[in-house]
Amino acid sequence: MIPLTIMRIIKGKDKIRELENQYGSLKNLKRKFEKDNENMLLYSDLEDWEYFLKHPNEEQEEGKTIFIEDINIGNKDFEIIKTIKENNPNSISELAKILNKEVSFVQKKVNLLEKEGLIDFKYGSKNRKIPIVNYDKIEIAI
Repeated sequence: MIPLTIMRIIKGKDKIRELENQYGSLKNLKRKFEKDNENMLLYSDLEDWEYFLKHPNEEQEEGKTIFIEDINIGNKDFEIIKTIKENNPNSISELAKILNKEVSFVQKKVNLLEKEGLIDFKYGSKNRKIPIVNYDKIEIAI
């Protein structure tokens, strides 16, 4: 298994928006932490929320480690990740057009990348899958 750390830079106001989506409100998070005051994730999220309320434009580097069983990710995969990050395509079909590749090829690749945790999907109109890259760099530990 190979650990990859995906890193991103996030502004305080965007971090608060994510925490609101996750917990609903600061009050809800405080309530959860009171019930489970040894939960370090809740403590960290509470600390971040309170800090970024005072510093909404400050940026923070955030990392998340994922583990990949077989690292069979090649140049085409990194090209797809970079294209998603730079072009924000609204569908897999649009991504295929940008890459000048067959939709079936791109579909297979993005499904693998999602399975490995390197991209996410959100759903648009008509249940259309929209590929998303929410990080700025990848670090590989050896």
